[in-house]
Amino acid sequence: MTSPADWTAFLRGRVEEEKRLAHAASADGWWDPTAPDARRFGIEASGRLMVSVLTGRGTKADDEVARHILSHQPGRALEDLDAKEQLLDYCEALGAAIPPQLLAIVRQFAEPFPDHPDHPVRTPEAP
Repeated sequence: MTSPADWTAFLRGRVEEEKRLAHAASADGWWDPTAPDARRFGIEASGRLMVSVLTGRGTKADDEVARHILSHQPGRALEDLDAKEQLLDYCEALGAAIPPQLLAIVRQFAEPFPDHPDHPVRTPEAP
């Protein structure tokens, strides 16, 4: 059986990993779509093409994929990760007295990482 501390430590590790990646991605500043007349369609930052978007399904699909990428701006991701860190700080301050409802939230935030080797309930058969 996994403890609340196992879950908070696991999620803290994932938050730290994602923050490192978001900081690296934010080094060039805010992301924007390329200009409509650009040679390549995609995402740019500081005037440089960061990601070329070409789905092979047409310009409407390319635009939708680009908008999805833009919705995950590194700055926005860092704000989300900061909020998760505050939640984890609170959980760690509570120690073993984390209410079950709060632990359920921590576990839900850990849900996207079932294949991570440190996942508290990962089994050898898990992907």
